[in-house]
Amino acid sequence: MSREEEIDNSSSAAIAVHMFYIFYAASFLFSIFGLFGIFKRKTWALIVFTVGIIICSLASLLVATVLMIGQSMFPHFIKEEYLSMLPLTNATESAREHLDHLQSEYECCGIEQGYKEWMEDIPRSCVCIKYSTYPCVATPRNSTLYEDTDPPVMIYAQPCLPILLESVDELIKGTIGLIVGITLLWGLSVVLCIVILCRMNRKEETPKVVYSKEAKAGNYSSLTEA
Repeated sequence: MSREEEIDNSSSAAIAVHMFYIFYAASFLFSIFGLFGIFKRKTWALIVFTVGIIICSLASLLVATVLMIGQSMFPHFIKEEYLSMLPLTNATESAREHLDHLQSEYECCGIEQGYKEWMEDIPRSCVCIKYSTYPCVATPRNSTLYEDTDPPVMIYAQPCLPILLESVDELIKGTIGLIVGITLLWGLSVVLCIVILCRMNRKEETPKVVYSKEAKAGNYSSLTEA
């Protein structure tokens, strides 16, 4: 999703995002039904909430399972996409713009072998910021960025692909953890809703009132000492 300008409404990524919007909007709507059923003591609303949240929980577990299965496959697709840009000296204008954004964001230079992949045409996005997270090296003398100054112009030493893959892996793990956490909360809410339904449907036994003539007549005897 880092290239928002290349994503249109017909792409699979946009469709996936829209599906997530619809999915969590539906779960929010079911929660409103649940609150309405609790405060108004409406059995049908609680049943709608229970069924809806169970469906949402199953769908969330399915998404988490797909992410866990695809976690080992995503690096292959990412590598394939970025390695297809090599050599960087022949990269297209859109690829260069994307790499500039990537290098500035992740504080890296190049794809797999570092700044050497740019040959002498190292872009400005490879120049180190003042407090860089990753190590930097001096600009090579044959580079267009080289300046005979003290200190010299520093560029990022780390290539972008390993940093990007690590970031994607952390993102997938965080997403899986978030989905599992939400699903557990939904499961707890379903259990509580079922308990509320059972209490609402339970018939309270009231003691039978028996009419007695003796009680009306006041047939009592006083206690006296022998």
